[in-house]
Amino acid sequence: MADAIEFRVLGRVEAWRGGTRLELGGPKQRAVLASLLLRAGRVVSQDQLVDDLWPDDPPARATATVQVFVSNLRRALEPDRPRGTPARVLVTEAPGYRLAVAADAVDAHVFTDLLRRARESDEPDEVAHLLGAAAALWRGPALSGLPDAPFARTEAARLEELRLGAAEDHAEAELALGHHADQVAGLERRVRTHPLRERSRAQLMLALHRCGREAEALEVYRDGRRVLADELGLEPGARLRALEQAILRQDPALTWTPPRVVLPAPAAEPTADEPGRVLVVDDSGLNRRLLVTALTELGHTAHAVADGEQALEALAGAEYDVVLLDLLMPVLDGYTTLAEIKADPATAHLPVIMVSAVQDMDSVVRCIELGATDYLPKPFGAAILRARLRSSLAAKRLRDAEREGLRRLVEEREAALQAEIDALRREVQRGRIGA
Repeated sequence: MADAIEFRVLGRVEAWRGGTRLELGGPKQRAVLASLLLRAGRVVSQDQLVDDLWPDDPPARATATVQVFVSNLRRALEPDRPRGTPARVLVTEAPGYRLAVAADAVDAHVFTDLLRRARESDEPDEVAHLLGAAAALWRGPALSGLPDAPFARTEAARLEELRLGAAEDHAEAELALGHHADQVAGLERRVRTHPLRERSRAQLMLALHRCGREAEALEVYRDGRRVLADELGLEPGARLRALEQAILRQDPALTWTPPRVVLPAPAAEPTADEPGRVLVVDDSGLNRRLLVTALTELGHTAHAVADGEQALEALAGAEYDVVLLDLLMPVLDGYTTLAEIKADPATAHLPVIMVSAVQDMDSVVRCIELGATDYLPKPFGAAILRARLRSSLAAKRLRDAEREGLRRLVEEREAALQAEIDALRREVQRGRIGA
């Protein structure tokens, strides 16, 4: 069986078989292959290929030239194919051609699949592994060596944006794993190359801060502020400003702490607790699974999300009795999420138990001042979790009962008042009839 062909567009457009690079011809011929590769498995019409190669003023024999390019590419891709037999790789299908290769034969499709899988994962180590493999596929600027054509520029820009986003996701995962020292050099290069990307700048600030280099972290912020003001006339975004303030006040929430596991409740232990609906908010997939297991075994209904933004969306779409909220999260931290919950009249009454490995007294006090019901330091066992939940749920149900009693009292008073008004109207009506 012949070796499969590997196609590469994340750099110079190339094709390889069995460790040997295939000769693909000149720039325009390779542009035909690139156009087909970017639409691998789909038919690309001859008119589309002509438009890709000559977008403004195609020559009189443009279609014939495309056919020659296709014939040359077929010989390069299938050199041993007997004359007169149909092509199996670059096939003819009306109204044009189709590259009959699997998606994983094209590095760009492998890259986007790795990126998709990483963004579906909630485990930082898995994300870092997948995105490390994705980054290794790049050999230079995408689609390099092709003629300056709109289709190539557009696709190269799209792939570059995906690459930068993947690099930022990769850095986020590495920071979550505590690899801040290893990330500094790469983040510095990315910020120099792309000074307007605030997420990369924020990651560099956080990495420097965790390395004890606060002055440099603040200088990175000031430099970004100057760049934004000079080039766009803008101030840094809210999250970048919030990070600067957190560094200035030495916020312990910025400190990296190793993930701690939460011990699940013993399965055999019965519970007489009245069940509640619990929202778990934690950026660690392991902690989410363990907490949901423990809560389920205690008889509660549990739903888990990975960050503060998802928590606010969940609270807007469903009713819960209590929230277990992690303090250190990359997207929207526990402080901000807690403040948002308590600022919303629809959720202000909910008990919120903060769950964190940060046991600094300032953090505890800040959470209580923001409206937290309780503060549960990691790691903890099933007994303490059960006790804290029981207390919070009991307090909520008492408040709910008080609110329901007040609602009924108001309804009864309104009904009595309406009855008096109706009786008065009847008296007035009878008086008019008698007159």
